[in-house]
Amino acid sequence: MIRSTLTAHLAERDRKELTLQLNDRDIGLLATHRQQHYVASGNRRVQLIAGILTDKDDPAAIHDTRVQLRQWQLAFRDLQIQGLSRFLEAGINDGLEADFLFLMTAEIVFVFCNKDLGVYLHRGERIYRQQPTLLPQLNLSESIRKLDFYAFRPRENDNFLIIDPEFIDLFMAEELEELFGDMRQLNVSMAELSSIASQSGYSNDTTWFSVHVQRIDTGQMSGSKNTSLGGSEYDHSGFLQSIRRSKVVPLRDGNVRILPAELELERQVRYFEESQAQAPKFISSFGNEKPRLQNKRTGDQRQYPSAARTQEENPPEPKVIDRIKMWNAGGIKDVFNRLFYRATHLFEHSRSLSLLTYIAIVLLLLLLLVWGIKSIGSGRGGEEETKSPDSTVEESSTIDPDATIFEIEVEVRANSLQVMTSPAGTDLIATLQRGDKVFQTSQAEEGWVRVRLADGRQGYVLEQLLFPEE
Repeated sequence: MIRSTLTAHLAERDRKELTLQLNDRDIGLLATHRQQHYVASGNRRVQLIAGILTDKDDPAAIHDTRVQLRQWQLAFRDLQIQGLSRFLEAGINDGLEADFLFLMTAEIVFVFCNKDLGVYLHRGERIYRQQPTLLPQLNLSESIRKLDFYAFRPRENDNFLIIDPEFIDLFMAEELEELFGDMRQLNVSMAELSSIASQSGYSNDTTWFSVHVQRIDTGQMSGSKNTSLGGSEYDHSGFLQSIRRSKVVPLRDGNVRILPAELELERQVRYFEESQAQAPKFISSFGNEKPRLQNKRTGDQRQYPSAARTQEENPPEPKVIDRIKMWNAGGIKDVFNRLFYRATHLFEHSRSLSLLTYIAIVLLLLLLLVWGIKSIGSGRGGEEETKSPDSTVEESSTIDPDATIFEIEVEVRANSLQVMTSPAGTDLIATLQRGDKVFQTSQAEEGWVRVRLADGRQGYVLEQLLFPEE
């Protein structure tokens, strides 16, 4: 007996076309309860997961799938009674079809899956990728034989994960080993990985299967079972011992899929045969319509108006707005998502330290940005300040000294008042007598006042003479 926890998660697209038989339960398209996630723990002699793809729009395919599900339910009961070795040698037949198959006993694990899926083993503190191996001589259906075959022996506390290799490529091997090394359940770790992957450009939900081996019982079965079945619950048969085990590659050395030499040779031979020129095939046309009649009917169907025919033969060029609508920015989004993931995973062994470093870098960049904006603003302000004195000097230098800002009529009170060309100058313009009228045109500066005479001439007079004290 082997006690394990089986977990199956179906992506939304797979839930609409895949049905899984997990031991005696089913999930997926044709299941009683169309759930997307399933977790079950239990003691079984043989653990079983069988998956069948179905076209939901084809009634015949749905009927065939229901028949297959009933056959797999009967096969699961036979597995618990006979064991895996006797079932494979005598019980299984080519009537059982599957697009995914997982069989596990206390001695061996069989996995049949598509080449787009990878089988990963977490044992101890390391993660390994299982490699396909040679399929034994079994009476299997063609749908199972075309799948990749894996065979390996389980141990207690092992974790098996079957998932898309591109999902694993999003993470570092050390990070996955640290995450799977925690004592929590594997489905909890996968939920955290899916959340991280959604932030790293892997937005599509993915289907995955996981198995956690809790305990392997090595004791003998009860006396009645020993009598009827003839021995231990282990399948110590020469048939199982003869199956070649899968080789493993540490995930740290690369997430690669390596075929055995025999399978690689078969693949090359098959590729060579398919690439050769094929002989012509002669097919009888008895009972078919004559080609001339078919061409005539086709021509009759295409006798639509010339405008419509011209539009079909010469479709219009897409406009700019159509090109914009067809443009997909998913690639740019993926690049930014990957950069964000790398920035938040600077330290391999410490996620919290990576996040703190990322926040510090962001704050530092914001600080530099604010400092740069302020520096540019202050530089422009200094230039304006340096320009403003020059402009005032230029403006003051261009002011006409004879320009009149204001005029105040003043009566001369002094007996004699001399009007000079400039303050403290020696050139005399005119001499005024008491009672003459002048117009003050400026404030007093250094004891001199600018005045305008009645004839329009301007000059400077002493302030104390123009405004004698009373």
